[in-house]
Amino acid sequence: MNRRAASAAIGILLVTTAPGCSRGSGTSGAGDEAASSPFVAVDPGSASPTDKAIARAQERLRANVDNDSARLALAQAFLQKAREVGDPTLYVKAGTLLDEAGKGRKDDAGVLIAQGALALAQHRFEDALELGRRAVKAAPGNASALGVVVDALNELGRYDEALEATQAMVDAKPNLASLSRASYARELRGDLDGAIVAMTQAATAGAGSGENVAFVEVQLGNLLLTSGDVAGAEASYAAADRSFPGYALAKAGRARALVARGEPAAAAEVLADVVRVLPTAEHAIAHGDALAAAGRKAEATEAYALVDVIARLYRANGVNVDLELALFEADSSPGAEAVEQARRAAKERPSIQGHDALAWALFTAGKVDEAWPEARRALATGSRDPLLRFHAAAIAEARGQRDVAARHLRVVLDTNPRFSAVLAAKVASLAAKHGLQVPPPPASPPRPA
Repeated sequence: MNRRAASAAIGILLVTTAPGCSRGSGTSGAGDEAASSPFVAVDPGSASPTDKAIARAQERLRANVDNDSARLALAQAFLQKAREVGDPTLYVKAGTLLDEAGKGRKDDAGVLIAQGALALAQHRFEDALELGRRAVKAAPGNASALGVVVDALNELGRYDEALEATQAMVDAKPNLASLSRASYARELRGDLDGAIVAMTQAATAGAGSGENVAFVEVQLGNLLLTSGDVAGAEASYAAADRSFPGYALAKAGRARALVARGEPAAAAEVLADVVRVLPTAEHAIAHGDALAAAGRKAEATEAYALVDVIARLYRANGVNVDLELALFEADSSPGAEAVEQARRAAKERPSIQGHDALAWALFTAGKVDEAWPEARRALATGSRDPLLRFHAAAIAEARGQRDVAARHLRVVLDTNPRFSAVLAAKVASLAAKHGLQVPPPPASPPRPA
């Protein structure tokens, strides 16, 4: 069964507790008003910069329950922590703080930017766009405000507008945040070399927290992996782990590299650890895929069973996960319901990923001719994403468009033919039908004794 990684996170049955920062009121000794604030308990011995920021902001708010600056700082720290540990309940806490901070500061750029970041995290992209534009109006040229606008426009598939906003952001401040978005603009348009250059610049620009730098280094690794440079990708993932020790996304990147090397069993072992630390749908599905490819079917079924838990947790915390789960549903339960979910997701987020999800849902439901226009829309920007290209190749093949199928398949073979543990065999099978050779996996480096 084909499965596509989704990006929602998991909780409910698997409780994620941040090292040094756990759920709870953490308001011992505080007054009634402070006790009603969405505080969390923080280990005073934690070395995490984010935990320290949370502790400082909570202390300021305990000392003065009317301190909107402290509310904003705490909301920002919660949003950062959510990035680090995948706990969507922190979005609700951040939202409560921002609602209070914004009551008397409706045109405050800092509040609007944080509200926009929260809307992006909850996949409320129309709301994020409005908030980002209000922030830009309040603070013209503010790079962070422009970043909210860029991300919202990209998710809404408004790529020309996003490109203009990206250029304005780079002009305002050519740093990690703006250069990483410039990289994505190039990746969208199929310019992998240019995307790698821009992401390399972003990684060395020196801005943000260790996690922010590590995140960009992981994105660089992903780009290198797509370009076929497995060793370079592994080096970038290792750099991310140095920037933010124990970083789960760096380990997940290492697992992707192991899949690219044709070692799904080894990837499964790494992903088991990732799921324990950062249990997201993307990682749970990747773990299941690796287990399935390694022939461990029962364990794969257990990994896949977590996805429904993910959806319930995220929806309970205000996050729209329709697109994140659309491809998974198309493969696990193909048919009218999966098509309807994908259609709804594509309407809400008419990005290339939204069109791809709908194309694949239609294809797996047997609606091949209806799938093809959506597959073409998914490739309208020129993306060389191997998943999108494989989907287009499979749909074209089913329609008898062999030349078109071969063209898209060659892109997959020239980039990373083992981009998915469970799809690798299907890529090889389709290649064989066209007399195309799948490049052998690169040799793994010697393992430490």
